[in-house]
Amino acid sequence: MSDNRLSFLGIIFGMIAGAAWGLAFLIPNILSTFSALEITLGRYFMYGLSSLLIFMIYKKNPLHIPSRVWSRALLYAFTGNIGFFFFLVLGIKYAGATITTLIIGTLPIVISFVGNLLNKEFPFKILLIPACSILIGIFLLYSSGQGDVSSITVSKSSLLFGFLFCFIALALWTWYGISNANFLKKESEVSPSLFSTIVGVQTLTLVIFVLLISRLTNQQVMSNLLVQDYFIHYLIGIIVLGIISSWVATWAWNQASIRLTVSMAGMMIVFETMFGLLYSFVYHATFPSILEWVSIFFILQGVTFGIWRISMYRISEHKRLVS
Repeated sequence: MSDNRLSFLGIIFGMIAGAAWGLAFLIPNILSTFSALEITLGRYFMYGLSSLLIFMIYKKNPLHIPSRVWSRALLYAFTGNIGFFFFLVLGIKYAGATITTLIIGTLPIVISFVGNLLNKEFPFKILLIPACSILIGIFLLYSSGQGDVSSITVSKSSLLFGFLFCFIALALWTWYGISNANFLKKESEVSPSLFSTIVGVQTLTLVIFVLLISRLTNQQVMSNLLVQDYFIHYLIGIIVLGIISSWVATWAWNQASIRLTVSMAGMMIVFETMFGLLYSFVYHATFPSILEWVSIFFILQGVTFGIWRISMYRISEHKRLVS
């Protein structure tokens, strides 16, 4: 299969992952009567349960899968799922939503730059203009909708802790995104589809561990769920989050990761924000403001230009090598 076809398919899978992840922007707002912890544990429990069922369909003997795959999946289950969200919530608690979303919003750029630094895929100057365009778009996007949050006062010590937690979350997912892509390209024992399922099974292991710890420490995390109003809404919500926003998103992300360079795959993460915005506009029956349109233009222009620059560089390098 040609590089152009691989890149095209990788971009499609990246957009599918973004569309699936984007639901995680909307569903928690719909389930506003439930806590973030209840939604998170419910989501990853459903992700793990569905992954376990899919794993049984594969009819794979767990003992025939190398231990390095299981241990790596457990690591990714923490860095890409449970651990990332844990520090994200702490960041919001101590620094506020605006600062947290702005820091986490740089994830596509950070992955692209760090991935290129480690893998040395092309000169950094290729990423400069696309990165600036995406950063401007992200800044405009979050500033357009966060004006009312500035009234929240945060102490200096809380702000420092908030920054620390935000950067830990950013570092965790950056490492996960790059390491996961490199691992899948080198690992021949499992397919990207099976590996997304194994990560889900290991995520279930972590959720059960958290629930056991909360039980032993008399922290009844999920005990009141069944008696809450709108429980059926919660159940539907976590099924969507667990299956679509987790399993499907991880599967599509793995498919994109093996077809694209790490830097190109990193840029695909902006589609999570784009689709999250789209779902929000549709759900609330609103239309983007002029500032939001401008921010969307900058983000999409940055991604498109970045993909074009990288593709042109790879084509020129290929011609140089074969000549």
